[in-house]
This record gives sequence, C-alpha cells and structure tokens, in this order.
Amino acid sequence: MENHKYINFGKREILELDQKKFHSLLKSTGSAARTVLAAVFGSRRPADRVLSTWFRDNRRCGSRDRRFISESIYALLRNWGLLRRFLPAERLAEIESGTIRLGRAELDALLFGALYLDAHDLPTARLLARELNLRWPQPLPAAEPLIGRAAALAKLFGVPVEFHLSDLVPEWVAGALPADFPFDRFLADLRRRPPMWLRAQCDDPARLAEELTEAGLTVHRHERLPAALRVNDPRVNLHTLESFRRGDFEVQDLASQCIGLAAAPRPGEQWLDACAGAGGKSLQLADLMKRRGTVVACDVRSYKLDDLRLRARRAGFPNIVTREWDGKPFHGKQADRFNGVLVDAPCSCSGVWRRNPDGRWTLPPEELTKTAELQQTILAAAAPAVRPGGVLVYATCSLFPVENGMVVEKFLAEHPEFTLEPFANPLTGEPTSGQLQIRSFDGDCDSMFVARMRRKEEK
Repeated sequence: MENHKYINFGKREILELDQKKFHSLLKSTGSAARTVLAAVFGSRRPADRVLSTWFRDNRRCGSRDRRFISESIYALLRNWGLLRRFLPAERLAEIESGTIRLGRAELDALLFGALYLDAHDLPTARLLARELNLRWPQPLPAAEPLIGRAAALAKLFGVPVEFHLSDLVPEWVAGALPADFPFDRFLADLRRRPPMWLRAQCDDPARLAEELTEAGLTVHRHERLPAALRVNDPRVNLHTLESFRRGDFEVQDLASQCIGLAAAPRPGEQWLDACAGAGGKSLQLADLMKRRGTVVACDVRSYKLDDLRLRARRAGFPNIVTREWDGKPFHGKQADRFNGVLVDAPCSCSGVWRRNPDGRWTLPPEELTKTAELQQTILAAAAPAVRPGGVLVYATCSLFPVENGMVVEKFLAEHPEFTLEPFANPLTGEPTSGQLQIRSFDGDCDSMFVARMRRKEEK
C-alpha cells in the first residue's frame, strides 16, 4: 500500500489515490477503527497499544498509510463526545459496550466527521468527502468554530442536535474539577494535539537541538528549562538517530520533567522512585544527581522495570538500581534510608486525556474514590523509607482534587512528622505552597500534580 502518489498541499502531504487504492486505504482505516473502538469500550484497553498491535498484525501498511490511519482514529476519539450524538441511542449503547456493528457507510461517515471536526488536515477530509459523495459542509455561524462545524455536520446528515463544547467530556467531569478551574481553556486544549517533549540528557542541550534539527525535526527549546525540547509534528523515527543511541535524550513530557525538578535531588544522595514503571522519572533523577549517588527504582510490576534497565544501559547511568517492591511498608534496612522518595502514584490519568483521548470515555466516576484509597495506601507505605530531614514527593497525572490535594491533606493529618515544603514552580519561577497543579495550557503539555513534603528531624 505504499505505491500511492502523494502531493504537497501547502505544508501538508495529502493522498492523491486512484479509486481502488483509496478504497483499500479506507477499508484498512475502518478495520483499525473497529478494532480500536471494540477494545477501548469493550475492555478499556488503551487505544495506542491496540493500534500498535493492529499495525504489527497488518505490516502491509506503510508509514504514510499508518499516519493516515492513526490520525483518523485519534480524530475520531478526540471528537467522540460530539460524534456520538449523531448515533441512534441503541447503536451508541452497542458501541460503548464494545459491540461494533457499524456498517461500512456509517463508519466512513463517522471518520469523515472526525476529520472535518478535527480541522487539522481539511484537504484529506475533502478527499474523503469526495469519495463518499458528500457535499462539503460549510461551517455555520457560531461563537465557537468547532460548534459551527458540528452544526454543519448535523445539517448535512439531517440530525436535529444542538451541540456544546462540554460534550467533549462526560457530564460528571466538570463537577469533579476544582470550582475555580478554567473549564473552557481545558476543553480548548482537549481539541489540540499535544507536542512531543524531549528531555536532553547530555551536557550540551543546544548542540543536541541543532543535531535534531539537522535530522529533520522542528525543535524549540523551552525558555526557562534548558533540558526541555519541544518537537512539533515529528516525522522522524527517533530510534534511528545516533543521539538516541548515545542516550542523549529521552521522550518525557514537560509537565513530567517538572516533577523531577520539584524533587530537586542533589549529587551523592540516595533516592527511591517507589512507582518507577518504565523509569522516565528515575532517569531524570539520576541525571539531576550528575550520575552520583543512587536511585533505587521500584515497582510492584517487576516487568515494567525491564524498559528502564535498557534505557539506563543505553545512556550509561551507573547510579540506577532496580528492585521489585511488594507494596508493603518499607522496613528494616530500607526504613529511614533515603534522602528523598518519589511516589508517582497510579491515577485516573485525566491529565493525559489530550494525548490519550479514549481515556475520558472509559473512566467511570466511581473509580476516583477507589484510586484515591490506593494512593493513600501507597504513599503511607513509601513514607517510612524517608530518613529524618528527607523529602517525600507525591505526584500524579490527574486534574482531580480527590486524587491530589485531598490525598496529601489526609496523609499529612495522619503523619504529622511530615510538612509541606514550598518550592518554585519550574515553569514560572513563582513560589508555591508546596503543592503545584500544572495544567496543559500552562506550557502546552500534559497536566500533572506534585507535592513536596519534608520529614522533620528527630529530636
């Protein structure tokens, strides 16, 4: 499927296919969309992993075809809150229970609507409209362009529906956010694709940025954080770059980088990353420590640490040790041992809905309470590892207070030996109270929460 003709349309490449080949591409896109929707709604599997598996099983799709398929499906998920309103109630109930009985025409119409609403690549949407024999809908007058587009689609398909931006998330979400949360800005960001952020892991980030630019990436350095590099619309396989093989950078979102900066480990210290996972923050801690001292990376899922071992080996980190953790409170030789402990707790992942739009539709509101209870358990179990005078850092990629400030408040009430410690907001330099909620619109990034607590010295 790579023998298509591609032409330049402004700054975008679009497909110019004969009818047979375009039918083939649409069929592949529909197949992938069915698979993703069934897995996301049927078993709450992450869309990115499902799509990655689909590509492995369908290797005939070349890189441009994969990009078209990926962008179409993510546009579908990003705009699902609007698109779902075009569907009859019984059909919507089927889909959101994981049963995908959409006919080819219905699915193609949904994909067209997704690309039209997304407005990221309208030339390709026009090609799809032409293939489907659809009249191109002119956006109707509205205060918000997206609502004007949705209204135009409703007119085209003959569906009498009134749309609101709040349709982009489930109804319960607004009530779970802080009362003063700028909801409109949040909704605006959910419609925008996030950039890729890299963290320079070398002595000369400026030279790294130049090298990446020479490789064909569009790179922008953050104005305050020298190691943070923003890459827009990456079209280069990072794993093929020599700078990647040297371990000179890691893919790490800007908000995630702020967690390590709030922890502020010093060279020669002993740190514990209690929920290390694949180890992005462990690597950052080790780098901030100038590769001196030790970072012990733990996780209850030992297989998650395999990726960290590979990444640490590639970059030549001598000060990262991996250990499986049984989730029980640290005791014995592990108690009172570490200068700092990072608890990057499992959460709703609402802060990465921009990157993983399927997540907003598969999270039941009652799960927030259960997750908060788990977070309390993990934080209490990790706290004994902090030595007197040491630092305990709690972080999530959530926007909901029940998982963030309320967890910290309850922990401090039950553990008076810890107190909040103010730190500077890494993005602005402004002082914080010891807690910081980073929102996507604060830095064109994910949303994350971090709290820094100090254990009192023993008398």
